[in-house]
Amino acid sequence: MNNPTTWKYIFYLKAVINWVESLALLFADRWIRELLGEKPLTNPEYLQLFLVLVIVVGIGYWWVGNDISRNHNIVKLGIYAQFSVFGVLAYQTLAGNVHPFYLIPGVIDLTFAILFVVFLSSYPRIKPALE
Repeated sequence: MNNPTTWKYIFYLKAVINWVESLALLFADRWIRELLGEKPLTNPEYLQLFLVLVIVVGIGYWWVGNDISRNHNIVKLGIYAQFSVFGVLAYQTLAGNVHPFYLIPGVIDLTFAILFVVFLSSYPRIKPALE
């Protein structure tokens, strides 16, 4: 899968997914928790900090989409972040601490992490002049 246009849109798509998921949870988490019969968070600031960071990572994915031959370190960071999010959500779901609904974003992250590993292993990188 070496089509640059496909990869460009994969990174743009992930950026948009990050932004939409984050904004939806920032503004609707309390409502979603009520709908699922879950207790409200006692420290919502931690969720808010996490979601703002997810928005920032989305900006990084957008940058990668703008020039997929550069910014591969952003992709590497994204892979670690996405595997971590999936791992935490899978563990917390299995432990019964969160509703399985919250595993959906984790599965999306896992899917994109795998795609990004494929990208790094198959797409050529242009090294910056100062590296």
